[in-house]
Amino acid sequence: MANEIYHQSNWGSPKKDGWGDSYFNPSATNKLYTRSDNYENSNGTDKALASKPDTQSVLMTPTAYSVGSMNSILPPYEVLPTELVTNGDFSDGLNNWSYQGDSITIVDGAVRLSRVTNITFIRQNILTSNKTYLVEFDVLDKVDNNGTFIVRLGTNNVYDVSSYEGTRFSKYIVSNGIDFRIYSSSNNGVITIDNVSVKEVRNADFTFDRNSTATRVNKEGLIETVAIDTPRLDYPLIDGVVQSEPALLLEPSRTNLVTYSDKLTATGWGPASSGTGIDPTITDDYGISPDGSQNASRVQFDLDGGTSSSDISYIVFYYTATGVATSNSVYMKSLSGTADVRIRCGSTFKEVDVTTEWQRFDLTDGSTSDRIQILLYGHLSSQTADLLVWGVQAEAGSYTTSYIPTSGSSVTRSAETCNSAGTSDDFNDSEGVLFAEISSDNPLNDNRIYLSDGSNNNRIFIILDKSQSSIKGYVRGTAGYALAITSVGYDASLNHKVLIKYKSNDYSFWINGFEVGSETASTILPSGLNQLSFNGTSNYNPFYGKTKEIAYFKTALTDSELEALTSWDSFNDMATGQLYSIK
Repeated sequence: MANEIYHQSNWGSPKKDGWGDSYFNPSATNKLYTRSDNYENSNGTDKALASKPDTQSVLMTPTAYSVGSMNSILPPYEVLPTELVTNGDFSDGLNNWSYQGDSITIVDGAVRLSRVTNITFIRQNILTSNKTYLVEFDVLDKVDNNGTFIVRLGTNNVYDVSSYEGTRFSKYIVSNGIDFRIYSSSNNGVITIDNVSVKEVRNADFTFDRNSTATRVNKEGLIETVAIDTPRLDYPLIDGVVQSEPALLLEPSRTNLVTYSDKLTATGWGPASSGTGIDPTITDDYGISPDGSQNASRVQFDLDGGTSSSDISYIVFYYTATGVATSNSVYMKSLSGTADVRIRCGSTFKEVDVTTEWQRFDLTDGSTSDRIQILLYGHLSSQTADLLVWGVQAEAGSYTTSYIPTSGSSVTRSAETCNSAGTSDDFNDSEGVLFAEISSDNPLNDNRIYLSDGSNNNRIFIILDKSQSSIKGYVRGTAGYALAITSVGYDASLNHKVLIKYKSNDYSFWINGFEVGSETASTILPSGLNQLSFNGTSNYNPFYGKTKEIAYFKTALTDSELEALTSWDSFNDMATGQLYSIK
């Protein structure tokens, strides 16, 4: 973890990007202090927690983060000092390593794996299933020749290290077995590595992964790019106002098919007109865009007095049809009062009012789409429009995700994972409370947050189901379900405070201050609980959305505490997810 903690309290030196009363003590290198009896959280929640200091074993708020990790408060983040790899610098040749394949040699004190036709690898059986490890090694050189180079923990966790030539590979990885290996998995692949290290990580932090850059809205309300494997703390924009507190943003992989997202005179873009309309005039880099740079394009429409629906002036970008639902989006701002224009996604149109403030407009077409278009029609109220246009995006999917900038080719943002917080020491199989403040635009019905043993047999999980306007809560043990509640009538795009309490003959499900379901005649309990994840299991979809807080308590709280923990002071508080603090 980086030698800094993001926070907004009065302790230490405040950083701009976070909140929460965790803080950094310079005399205790890389240590997070546990929470005291002061809590910064949504109003109501802090009222419940202030009287229960340090009772959570896992507590994540969008506060401290570093490359590869979304930090929790309890227990402190810690990479154990014991090195598990023997002879990781290959000073003793290949002793202590098992190996197999075409050619494995020691070259200048490092190991070189050369594959011709057979899988070539080195390995040591040094791991424990369901534990997190920091894996590091130097990638000295590689000769690709279509080769793929993999590090694997157990049987399923694989990471391609091909892009790390000349650098040190470093990732936090959860193992599902005992086997650690590095191998060349494609014909003619050659790689040389040295100084291999594997150490256990004992902490409640989530292991975060995204193999690409991505964008977020920062505290100043500007869109900015964050680095590979760095969590995104996104500040919501409500009615044109940037909210003061962020949420952790998790999204699936998406590709922007528009190859020039902010250069409307570039290849692929075309201005056009029909009827009495005049081709619009486009001037790139005319105005300040939502990222704070002067890279927004000016688009001037003129229908020359036309009033027929056939009188049209437009700009258009054609892209390769995806074969699935496509969502188009664009940021627009008017330079001359409100403008009434249309946007198009495939054969679907939507009229929008473009004001003098930047707004993002989006539209999804359920059929195969091949274009994004901005149009001025003769029968609309506006005969002319003078707009700033920026951040054009077309993505295969049933809803719009965060902006993906492009400058000459399509760009893919990788899917994000945030998994495996805690260990078996942090959870209680007999009783406890799982709490989350979450929202999601993802329409999939398996939008899940999991507390489990890594299997489908022992799990406690919460589902936001936007397609059915419902929120679901489940508790399952090996003998079946103790609790299975579906509560309907919720807009998943709003923030909701949700929790599950479990204890033998005492299970309940709470949403926004109300108990919506309970079970008092079951003794089924999960066993072996050891990880809290946003990705559930391999059989179900991950949670994609925004998280203001997620917390776990090792004891079952009282009903009054559960009510306070999930309550909102007003509907507006729920809609914005505004957070408050008690000092």
